[in-house]
Amino acid sequence: MDLEQVIEVMKQIRDWAHQYRDLFAESEAQTRLSLIDPLLRAFGWRLEDPAMVQIEAKTKQGNRVDYLLKWSDGRPAILLEAKRLGGQLDLATAAVVGYAWELRREDREPKYVGLTDGLRWILAEPHQLRNPACQIDLGKGQQPMEEMALRLAEVLWRRWWMTRGELAPANRLSLANIKVSPKDPPLQTVVFPDGTRREPRIKTRRSWAGLYVVVAEWLASQGKLRPDGKIVRTEPTGFQQPFQLSNGLWIDHFLSTVDSVLRARWLCEVSGIDPAQVLLEW
Repeated sequence: MDLEQVIEVMKQIRDWAHQYRDLFAESEAQTRLSLIDPLLRAFGWRLEDPAMVQIEAKTKQGNRVDYLLKWSDGRPAILLEAKRLGGQLDLATAAVVGYAWELRREDREPKYVGLTDGLRWILAEPHQLRNPACQIDLGKGQQPMEEMALRLAEVLWRRWWMTRGELAPANRLSLANIKVSPKDPPLQTVVFPDGTRREPRIKTRRSWAGLYVVVAEWLASQGKLRPDGKIVRTEPTGFQQPFQLSNGLWIDHFLSTVDSVLRARWLCEVSGIDPAQVLLEW
């Protein structure tokens, strides 16, 4: 996935939606063709490949879903329901949720269900409809386009849905030599010196701030993290986004992408761990 290309596709979608709003508001089919399909392709989904994507997928009960995005072994990964531009998006009453529960009875429950009208995207775990993993609106411009692209990538990037056997050898760098920018997609896994593997998440979101949190948490679990009164504290006072570790200490994860990496590296160094032994995988 080239994030710059994804952002260009998102900008084109936004421009088309504004220019041809009346057309898309009347036609779900045109909305799918012009606004939804291009973005799915940008994230690596080959819509013409039935092994990867099934269109108008049908359950044993005869219900249908617009897009069934699959793991590389064929299991359901994401169910996506399309609406015409401006259509109502309410996951609580969406048909796609009922479809997910049907698949659960067949032991094939998807990881995420979603609704989109091309500009607005809502994606959530079936058990967490009130707390979506991703909710953006390309038309409002309240969030930077880069941030919205990263939020969508956390769920829609095709690589997340490839089984280990299909993946090429993981792209791997150490915490000591990685260089990042705000446009870089988040990591998949952090591998610690004792072999522990952790996803860099904060709650349900994979993020660069999550790297800092999981590094701090691992150091705490090893008994190596100590309060310094500034970065690691015994109380959350003064932190903008405090996070309490398993040993009771507090850190602040209100950090930029670059600062998250630098602070994770610094924590390792002051705790006696060589950052070169902490491996980052995509």
